[in-house]
Amino acid sequence: MLAFLKLTWPYLLVALIGAAIGFGAEHVIAGRQLAVEQAAHAQDNEKAASDMLNVSRAALNGEQRAIDSHNQAASAVAAADAAATKEKEAHEADNRKYRSALATGTERVRVAVRNCVPTGPGIVAGSPGAAGVGDGGAAVADLDPAVAERVFGVAGDDQREIDKVKALQAYVCAVRPKTPGCS
Repeated sequence: MLAFLKLTWPYLLVALIGAAIGFGAEHVIAGRQLAVEQAAHAQDNEKAASDMLNVSRAALNGEQRAIDSHNQAASAVAAADAAATKEKEAHEADNRKYRSALATGTERVRVAVRNCVPTGPGIVAGSPGAAGVGDGGAAVADLDPAVAERVFGVAGDDQREIDKVKALQAYVCAVRPKTPGCS
């Protein structure tokens, strides 16, 4: 056996060196393939990060536009509300002033009348009235101050309802400016 080893050791040594070189070459080749795969993976990660950054920027821009649009609509609603409130307060002040003047008699409501027969103390039924009264001609009569005040109160209620509709239309136009009827 010793003789066999003496004869084969150079071949064994060459075989071991060859195997080591083969394993080393395989290791180098595998290392290079791994480096190529890692580089490709890094490029994929970089592209994915870039895509996510673009998506995030687009989402942020969309959110900012939505916030700006909301703020503009809120400003328009606030302006419409302020204008409606100012107009409402002016109408209410005018209504109070006019109703007070009607109640005290400083303002009068006159209506055209036809075929009016005067009545009251000292007037005899069937007696001739003033010219044009009772004979089909046009005449003018003052409404009683309390009646005039109540009639004007009904008109004021109607104006408040009109003001509500105008305020609602202003709100709609502030929120959706492209709605028909909005300018």
